[in-house]
Formats: sequence, structure tokens, C-alpha cells
Amino acid sequence: MKITLNAVLGVPLMIAAALALGAGPAAAATGDLAVNGTTHTNPSGCYALDGTASIVDNLTDEAAEIHSGADCTGEVLEVIQAGDDSRVTGAQSLLIP
Repeated sequence: MKITLNAVLGVPLMIAAALALGAGPAAAATGDLAVNGTTHTNPSGCYALDGTASIVDNLTDEAAEIHSGADCTGEVLEVIQAGDDSRVTGAQSLLIP
């Protein structure tokens, strides 16, 4: 029986890759995100803004992107760093990992 190097290394490498992919970090930011007085604890994803003016207080450990379009599409108008706040105008949505 002939055993190739690929056969010997293939299975352990595939197992190692599967374990590495399954051990990713949590998807939500840690902390509070306040948008127009509504607080979201450990937020994650896309949040709608009212399009005219919004008050955003980012008390999380992640930066929040302000997008010109709905559903976190369009141009990134501003990035609100962790711990910062901003009065956002002309934006439709906010994305936080």
C-alpha cells in the first residue's frame, strides 16, 4: 500500500483548519449604544437612523460607522469611535460589529 504525503498531512490539516474557523470571537460589541435616547446593550448589526438628525452615544468597545443609505449601504459618512458621541445629520443607518 502506497501512502502519500498529502494523505498523511491532509486530514490533520483539515481538522486544524476547522477548529480554527470555529473558534472565532463573539460578534457583538460590548457596552451600550444609545441612538436618540434608545439604549442597545451589546449591539451588533445595522440600526436605522431618522435621516435628519440623530444623537449617537457609542459607549461600546467598537467603532460605529454612519452610512448615507438605508440598511448600512451607501457611503460611510462618519466613524464614531468607542467612547465618543456625535450629532449625526443626513444619515440613514449605523453599523456596529
